[in-house]
Amino acid sequence: MKPSTRIGVPAEQPTPAALKYLLVATVFYIPNQRMFPDFSLTGLNITNLLFLALLVLILRRRDVAPTSPPLKKQFIAYFLVLVWGFLIGQLYDGSKMFADLQVLKNAVLYMLLYFLAYYGACDRKTMRLLFYVMLFTVFFDTYLGLRQVMDYGMGYNETRRVAAPFSWNSTDANRSSAYYTLYLVPMAVTALYLPRRMLRWFAFACVGFVVFVNFFTYSRQSYGIIVVVLLLLAVRRSPVLVLVLAVALVNYHLWLPDSVVQRIDMTVKTKDVVPGEAEPLNKELDTSTESRFIIWGGAAQLFIRNPWGIGLDNFHRRIGEYAPDYAGYDAHDYFVLTTTENGIAAPIALLALLLGLFRLGRRVEKESREPESRLYGLSLWLGTLAVAMINLYGSRFVDGNLMSNFWILAGMTARYLQIVQGTPEAAPKPARTRPRSPLAGARTPTA
Repeated sequence: MKPSTRIGVPAEQPTPAALKYLLVATVFYIPNQRMFPDFSLTGLNITNLLFLALLVLILRRRDVAPTSPPLKKQFIAYFLVLVWGFLIGQLYDGSKMFADLQVLKNAVLYMLLYFLAYYGACDRKTMRLLFYVMLFTVFFDTYLGLRQVMDYGMGYNETRRVAAPFSWNSTDANRSSAYYTLYLVPMAVTALYLPRRMLRWFAFACVGFVVFVNFFTYSRQSYGIIVVVLLLLAVRRSPVLVLVLAVALVNYHLWLPDSVVQRIDMTVKTKDVVPGEAEPLNKELDTSTESRFIIWGGAAQLFIRNPWGIGLDNFHRRIGEYAPDYAGYDAHDYFVLTTTENGIAAPIALLALLLGLFRLGRRVEKESREPESRLYGLSLWLGTLAVAMINLYGSRFVDGNLMSNFWILAGMTARYLQIVQGTPEAAPKPARTRPRSPLAGARTPTA
C-alpha cells in the first residue's frame, strides 16, 4: 500500500543550501568524530547540535515531503522495543537510570537519521552529492587505516590491528572491520554500475584499497562477509567475475599476505595428539571463537528465565551469572543481545525492520531506469544483508558512528522512491458558473 499523498506538494523540491551542507557535514563528521575537537557539556555535543540544526531546518519548511516515509511503523515498533527494555531494566535496578537513558537516547537518535535524510534530501542532485560524499568518507577512512598498517607493519599482532577511523586501539578492530565491510557495498555497486567508465575504474581501485586495508583488521568474520557480498554482485553482473573470484578464493594462500593467512588458519588449531584418536578429531576452535558459544549459551539461559527481557544495557552486567569467565562481556551478536535484553518481541521487530529495508532496496532498484535507481536500491538491499551478517558476530546495529551513514542512505533512498513515483498534481478548483437551465443537457462532472 502506498503512503497517503499530500495534494499539491511536489515530490521533488530544491533542497535549501544550509540543509544540504549540514547533511554533508553529518555524513563525514559522525564516523570521524575522534578527529575533531569536541566540548563537554551534559547532554550536548557537536553530534547533538547537528541533529538539532537539521531538525529545526526541516521543521521550518511548511511542506517537506509529499508522503509519510516508508517503514515508519517498523521503526516505531523497534523504538518501542527499546523503550520496553529500558523500563524493564529500571524495574530490576534503577540505580543506573541515567546511564541506561543515555544508551536508549543514542540507540534511537542515530536511527532517526533515516527520517532526517528522508525529509532533508529533497532532490536528486542533493542525493547524488550525499552518495558521493559517503564514498569519499569511506576512501578517506581507508587511508587512515593504511596509515595504521604502515605504522604497525604487516605481521599479525593481536594488539596492533587496524581500528581506523574510530581509534588506534586494537579493541576497536572488529568495529573497524564492520565499517569497512558495510561501506564496501556502495563502493562495489558504484564500480559495477556507474555509467561513466573512468569513474568505474577508479571505484574498482577503491574497492581493492578497502579490501586490502580491511585485511589488517584481522577480523575473520569480515573476510567471509566480503566474499559473500562480492559473489552476490559478481553473479548479478558477469560469469567471468564469478570465475575470477572462485579461482582467487580457492588459491587464497598464494596471494593473501602471510599474516592474513595465519589469522584465517587460527580459526581452528591442533590439539595435543592423543594416541589412538582419529585425525579429524585433532582440531578445535580457537579461544576467541569458542568464547562466543559459551557467551551465547549463557544468554540462552538468561532468556529462558526472563523471556520478557533483562533490561536495556544489562547484558554485560548479568552474563557473569551463567558464564562467570565472561562477566562484563558483550554478546558478540546483536540478535542475541537484543533478544536477551529487550524480550521476545525484539527479534520480531528487528527482523521486520531489516526485511522492510531489504524490500525497499529491491523496489527502488526496479522502479526506474535511471542509474541512481540501481545504485541506491542495490546499495540498500545488499547493505541490509551486510548489516544482518555483521550483527551475527558483533553488536553493531545501534553503533551510531558505524551505522549513521547507512541510515542516511536508507532515508534518501526512500525519498528517491517517492520522487521517481511522482505525486499527483493538485486538483484544480471547479470554476464558478451560473446555474444551467433545466432544459440544457446535463453534464457529468469530470472526476
